Parts: sequence; C-alpha cells; structure tokens
Amino acid sequence: MRIKLLSILLLFSVFIESSIAQNFNSLIPNELKEAYKNRTRSADGYPGANYWQNSASYKIDAILDDENSMLMGEARISYFNNSPDTLNDMVMRLYQNFFRKGNARGFYIGDADVTEGMVIDSISVDRGIKSKNTSATNLFLKLDNPINPSDSVSVYVKWHFNIPQKVMLRMGNYGFDRFFIAYWYPQIAVYDDIDGWDKNEYFGATEFYNDFNDFDVKIQTPEKYVVWATGDLQKEEDHFHKDVVKKIEEASVSNEIVKIISSEDRKSNKVFAKNASDIWHFKATYVPDFSFGTARNYNWDATSVEVDTISHRRVFVDAAYPDSTKSFGNAAFWSAKSVELMSFSLPGVPFPYEHMTSFCNGRKNGGMESPMMANNGDPEDEGRAMGLFYHEILHSYFPFFMGTNERKYAWMDEGWAAYLTIEIMDELSPETNYLERIKDGFQSINGAEKEVSLMTLSHNITDYKSYRVHAYGRSAMAYHFLKDALGDDVFKEAMHQYIYRWQGRHPIPYDFFITIAQASGQSLLWFYLPWFFETANADLGIKKVTNDNRIIIENYGGLPLPVNLKVTYTDNSMDEIYENTSIWSSGEKAVIILANPEKEISLIELGDNTIPDINTDNNKFEVKATND
Repeated sequence: MRIKLLSILLLFSVFIESSIAQNFNSLIPNELKEAYKNRTRSADGYPGANYWQNSASYKIDAILDDENSMLMGEARISYFNNSPDTLNDMVMRLYQNFFRKGNARGFYIGDADVTEGMVIDSISVDRGIKSKNTSATNLFLKLDNPINPSDSVSVYVKWHFNIPQKVMLRMGNYGFDRFFIAYWYPQIAVYDDIDGWDKNEYFGATEFYNDFNDFDVKIQTPEKYVVWATGDLQKEEDHFHKDVVKKIEEASVSNEIVKIISSEDRKSNKVFAKNASDIWHFKATYVPDFSFGTARNYNWDATSVEVDTISHRRVFVDAAYPDSTKSFGNAAFWSAKSVELMSFSLPGVPFPYEHMTSFCNGRKNGGMESPMMANNGDPEDEGRAMGLFYHEILHSYFPFFMGTNERKYAWMDEGWAAYLTIEIMDELSPETNYLERIKDGFQSINGAEKEVSLMTLSHNITDYKSYRVHAYGRSAMAYHFLKDALGDDVFKEAMHQYIYRWQGRHPIPYDFFITIAQASGQSLLWFYLPWFFETANADLGIKKVTNDNRIIIENYGGLPLPVNLKVTYTDNSMDEIYENTSIWSSGEKAVIILANPEKEISLIELGDNTIPDINTDNNKFEVKATND
C-alpha cells in the first residue's frame, strides 16, 4: 500500500510539473526557450545540466586622496570563460562615467560633480586589444585573439576619478573625513546564458548584476583613517592598538555589544598601533562586489550572532558612526537582531556572509547595500532607522546570495528586501506600521497611466516614481499576498526551494515562478498574471447583498487580494470574516461570502489599512432602516 501511495504521489508530482511548464509556455521569451534547448536552464525551475557562469579574480591596489577627493587604482584581473562560447570581445563597466561631462543620465544633477568621469590611464589584455570603444558607462574591447571555452584571460587596468562631493549616488565624499566608496573599479560585465554580454548602461536608477568573484584589495589611506570593507581584514594587529584587537576578538564570540572604538579610546590614543600601517588589505571569496567605508574619528560597535545551530557559525555584526549620531547608537543591536531573524525566521536561511557592517555617512536618510557593507543615512525617526538597517542587510540574500539581475528585474531584489523588512518590522516594531507605508506607496500609483508591470525590464523605465513602485512597492505587495495565498508554511518551503536551487547563481523571473509553483503544487498563473505580467488594479467592492445574507464581492480591478469584512448586525453584534487571497484562484471575478443567516445585517465594511484599494466608494454597504 505504501509503495502504491508513493507511486501515486510521484505521478501526481510529474503531472504538476508538466502542467506548470505547459501553462507557462506562452509566457516564456525566446531567450529562455533557447536556454532550455541548450540545457543551461530547465523547465522545472532548476539550473540545467549544462548551466554555467563566468567569474573573475580581482587584485586591486587603491589610493585614497582625501584632500583632492580622488581615488586612484590599478587592478590585475583574471577572467575565466566557463561558457561554451568563444569570446572575441569583452565589456567593462566604468560606473563613474555617470559623472562625465556630456553623458546621458537618468536624472538631472546640474553642474555638481560633473568631471571627466572614470579616466582609464592604461589598459592591456594578454590576448591583445584590436580596438576600444566607450559608450556612456561601458568600455568595449575587441580582442586580437579570442578567449576560448574553459580558458582565461589576464587584464591590467589603471584608472582614477574624482569622488563626488554633492551628488551622493550610492557613494561619495560625505565631508568631515568620511568616505564610502562603491561602484568604483573597472568591472568586467556579466556574460550569461540569456543575453551574452550585459551591455546595459548605468544611468543612475538600476543597480546590481555581477558575477561571483574573488577580491584581493589593498587600500592606502591618509593616516588616522579606519577602513571597513567587504571581506576579511588581514593582519589587524598592523593597524590597531592591542586593546582594539582584543575587543574585536571578544565581539566575534559574544552576544553582547562591544564598543571596539569609542571617543574615550580616541582621546587616550588607544586606537592605532605604534607605527600603524596605512595600507589596509582585505580578501573576499565568491562575492559579487567589493566596497569600503573609511573615516577618521569614528566609533565602532560590534557583536556576533550564531546563524546556524548545526555548525555554530557566527556572523560578526558591526556599526561605524560619528559621535553626533541620531540613530546609530543602537545600530549594532538592531543589525544583530535582524541577522538572527533572517537566519531563523524569514527567509530562514543562515546569513550568507562572515560579517555585516553598517557605515554611517551622516546624511539624513537613504541607504545603499553591497556585500557585507551598508552605506546608511542617519534618520531621526527610530522606526525609519530600524527599517533602513533591516532593508539594506536583507540585500545580503537578494541580490548578492542569489545573484539576481537587478538591472532587468529590480523587483527580484528590492521587492524581496522591502517585503522581508515588513516581516521583521511587524515582529520588532509593529507600531511603525511598515506594511501600511508600503501599501500607501503602491496605492499612490496603482491604476495610473505611468504604472508599469513588474515584467517591464527595469532599465527601460525612465520615470523615477514608476521605477520606485515597480522595484519596491508593487513587488513587496505581490510577495506579501502570495504568502497570504499559500499560507506561511507552504510559502516558506517554496521560498527555501528557490534559494537552495539558485544560491550563488543567476536566476531569472521564470526560474522563480516555476519553482514557487512547483513547490506549492499549484500553477499560480491566476496570481502571477495580474500581479507580475499586467498592471491590474487593487479594487474589490461589495456588489450585492442578498436577503439570506450572501455578500457578493466583485474584483473590479482584477488584482487578487484577501477579502476582509466587518459585518455589523442590527443587534450590535459583529463578525469579522477573512478569506485569504487564494479565494480568487478559480479565476472567477466575483465570490460569495456568507454572513450569519440568523441575523439581520445593518452595515458591511470591506478592507483594512493593509489591503490596497484605489476605489473605496464600493467598500461600504449600509442597510437603511425601514419604518414599520
């Protein structure tokens, strides 16, 4: 009997997978069909038998000139062609050309920080360079000799650029001897199985899509600067006073907050070692990017968190900030709590990196993520500060651990960070009403002409508000109500399937859609189409109430949402009726909710503060009293 049951379950599983693949067939673009044909990806949502991705090893020497707000660097890069293709050219990203005079940009910056951009002083490739051409932010190299499959190439590049001081686009010179440096080195673009070379430009809105690379970076700073960066600092004792080294070691095994550097330490000259080195050496393995923050006269708090009960691996969690801070005094505590929740609750996967540093740039708001680093503002409001720390740290999973292409699909990155922040804030700071704020942002554009679908490629969106709601708002709402439809346990298991299949790789939306559908045993097209492929509206309404207390709810906007009803009866009693989002899974445009048939209804109210609805005129049904 058990064997027969297992056989039935196996056949059902195969049927579900086949059904899901067939249902998605009409939506799949030609590029993905070619990937299926080449077996780099599979129609069941897994990486294919022939899946590959390229990688590089960067050895960088950089010099920070604080007086002239300039960074100079040289890099020796080994690039590995793991693809089956012969590469006759290379594409390198020159991010700081965003500031080059005359370049196209996604938004107006005036004359502030307009420079020569990223100046390439020297570049060579061991295969020889036939020709060089530069677009807005890409450098195209035509090679004399190709890079064959399973071969590698060596690149040398030397460059410099002025660090922006007014337009802080994810990095810059923030004044008061504090810098955060990101998007800063000539970077070999991604070559993948979907698009080949990624040739999209960096116009300021879209962010990450990088290979998983190794970094060996040396950063020379003026004296008395401390550097925090992606990866591990080599030979801490070459830089820090013995008391600081001891406190770093203490924090790495402690659940308590350790003040590694304080104003008292600075006053007593107990920060730096005697004859301290000004060359800071960091190493990082299999990460998609490298950034660093550096400052004089900063405080440094740290603790650590166990993120895996089997291996007992701990993550070093720290915060660097000036004396005059509004929110960073609690940054290490909040960050540690969020790392713990991320590891054991949602997403419920051990934090993927060995440390996580939140660096205070001193501005009022805003933040920017990079592997193991966050460049954060300093909000006055505690709730906003907590949400900022959690959001940026959550990017450790998306796009870094998962390797998603935010340039094309920002919702696979920002949407997850926004949604998971909702979950953490609901647990740690429910009074902040974080979900309601996200809902309001989405609702402000839903149904408007400028709203775009989630499957609109992010780099094609030129209106910034459209991009923000596309990347953060609609996507966070989609994940939230997908969880509502599937239930907590099924959603979490499906999410884990997605993470386990695609960690350290480059998933695209269809890999996500099919994996979640397969793991839940549902096609989910009823949900995916209106939320991701269309711009369906949030508009549920009470269409009719029958004499036997059947309440007919119409989905006027077409967007699947939960039905939340408050039914008040003439005896002043009240029922609250909640039907989760799956009530629309049949594809019907209206559903019937049965209230207590033994009572007489006086008032029905539909919705709540967390469910978007762009038309509330049809959300209330009041039964007018009649005279006997």
